Amino acid sequence: MSLAEVVYSARFRSTETIERGRTQVLSCPTMRAGATATPSGGTFTLYRPDRTQLVAPAAVTIAGGIATFSLAGGVTTAEILSEGYLVEWALTMPDGVVHTFRNDAAVCRRTLYPVISDTDLLQRHSDLTALLGGATSYQPYIDESFFTIANRLIAQGRRPCLVIQPSALRECHLMLCLHMIFLDFQTSAGDSGRWAALASYYGTAYESAWGQIRFVYDEADENVVDVTKKKSASSVVWTGGRGDSLVAWWR
Repeated sequence: MSLAEVVYSARFRSTETIERGRTQVLSCPTMRAGATATPSGGTFTLYRPDRTQLVAPAAVTIAGGIATFSLAGGVTTAEILSEGYLVEWALTMPDGVVHTFRNDAAVCRRTLYPVISDTDLLQRHSDLTALLGGATSYQPYIDESFFTIANRLIAQGRRPCLVIQPSALRECHLMLCLHMIFLDFQTSAGDSGRWAALASYYGTAYESAWGQIRFVYDEADENVVDVTKKKSASSVVWTGGRGDSLVAWWR
């Protein structure tokens, strides 16, 4: 990219998860200066982990200013369940230049979904409804905190799509979501001291809940619930001491 070119943001919130055999609409939201940067057209390409093309460059659809591509379920039916896929969006942006945005992807059996809603937040703080102002829901905070947790799992060596006990993430998700809400209120609403105290409380509670997570994890990707093989949110690496051969494994 030339330093003279316009820099656009592609809002990839996490690894692209593609459910095998299910038709899905994938998207590449692009932004510039706080507004949607609408491409005039472009192509979508999907690569397997071995770098062969699963989807050769195909025209995208522009819907609501966002580049989208409908991936037919039949395309992935015979694919291996694995990380290491690559998505490329080659889009002609408003500056007239083709910019290629890339994101990693995984073909999975099922996607992990959050288990909390506004109802759960209100059970912790019934006054949240009165604090919504002109909004109708706390869904943006629910989404943002969920993707934050998903990305933290990935960073710790856990694949979210292999977590088949989503309820185990409930407390952690609630605490982080409330932390984000009150952190925002701290600067956007009155009585900042109250919101700062609540934000701090829930931030600490989130870290505590994260450290206590134990969930059923389908490590072999067999779609089997084995309650004897629960995992923590963080993987552990064991190594030998100085002079020893390296011994490492995830558990």
